[in-house]
Amino acid sequence: MTKLPTAYDQARGIDVTEIPVIDLHPFRSGGLAARQKVAAKIAEACRRVGFFYITGHGVSQGLIDDAFGANKAFFDQPFEKRMESAATRDHWRGYVPSKMEGEGGAVGGSIQTYRLMLDLAANDPDVLMGKPMHQPNRWVDHLPGFNDTVQAYMAEMEVLSNVLRRAFALGLDLPEEFFEPFYRRPLIQQSLLYYPPADRPEDVQIGAGEHRDTGAFTILMQDETGGLEVGHLEHEWVAAPPIRGSYVINIGDMMMRWTNGRFVSTLHRVVNRATTARYSMPYFANPDYEAIIAPVPQLIEPGTEAAYPPIHFGQYMDDFYKMGMAYLDRVA
Repeated sequence: MTKLPTAYDQARGIDVTEIPVIDLHPFRSGGLAARQKVAAKIAEACRRVGFFYITGHGVSQGLIDDAFGANKAFFDQPFEKRMESAATRDHWRGYVPSKMEGEGGAVGGSIQTYRLMLDLAANDPDVLMGKPMHQPNRWVDHLPGFNDTVQAYMAEMEVLSNVLRRAFALGLDLPEEFFEPFYRRPLIQQSLLYYPPADRPEDVQIGAGEHRDTGAFTILMQDETGGLEVGHLEHEWVAAPPIRGSYVINIGDMMMRWTNGRFVSTLHRVVNRATTARYSMPYFANPDYEAIIAPVPQLIEPGTEAAYPPIHFGQYMDDFYKMGMAYLDRVA
């Protein structure tokens, strides 16, 4: 625990012109004109700040509440019990302790994660051949109802991810199904996150230091604690407080590359100033391992070159995780 350093001064309050709230219901239920209107709002938010809230998403509040209950139940377990589901450098699914537990309390590493990906059986061909990032999930069988609840929630996230991909495509004047060939066997990641509380209001837990998401886009459900802050284009931090029942959507680096920089991947961070724990559930809507991410030709201005070279998504993420999880050797 540390006093709030200057770099983590209180973020400025939200203005909906900066992080807009967009009703997704007309896109989900309306005709082409209604979908285009919503898609245009989403595209504008993605160009300007890379973050927006959505309502009317179709995920029931009851399921959201149940998923938060499962989240809390997992992290209420003793550390030794959580470690029974631990991820490793070679098997990235499961429980990831905070860097504080592995490195003696270093500031910036208080977040704890339980990570799931596309569920694969032990006899799946990609599992048997040892393909990177293709392993069975580490489910938690001893917590009643945990697996069923999380699986139901992930299924809803898959549906919502599909809706958002179509909205992104339409907002870019691309065919609505443009992104679907890249999502046949996606490297999605559903995380349950826990951020420890601050001991006193004047203290702070830096749960996740400033970063950009590496994948395509993120669907975030956060509890009422708050703490998410977005790096504004005017070089200040803007609070993105929870709005009950809404999701926060943000663009990641891969979508920025795909759109040739038209959609922006924005720095953000989580700073828990509350004296209660913070729980959140980000769903990282990543494409297939074999996806080649390159700027869409239609989004490259005539007479100019692409802003980014092609990249193999799976290899990129493989390298990213290997670097990010090296500290686990000191925890296990």
